[in-house]
Amino acid sequence: MSAPAHPPEGRADDEDRAVDVHAPEVPASVRQAVLAIAQPGDQLWRCPRRSAPRGALGILGVGRRGVVIEWWLLDAKGDLIEAFWETD
Repeated sequence: MSAPAHPPEGRADDEDRAVDVHAPEVPASVRQAVLAIAQPGDQLWRCPRRSAPRGALGILGVGRRGVVIEWWLLDAKGDLIEAFWETD
């Protein structure tokens, strides 16, 4: 399950990308869960997403939006095994 620890040159850090499960950016709780279920050929992906708007006007789609990091564990065929979330 190895992948580059940082985005390749020319690729934004807000794009989905494969990461090594041992990279420092992977939260310890995600790493532990992934290592418990991962099989050879599986890949961990870091997938940044915008959260729903917050605040009094959030229902109207106006307000502060944070970043939610989704961590996807995919099998060798690219099928989703498990998803994990982290908020900034």
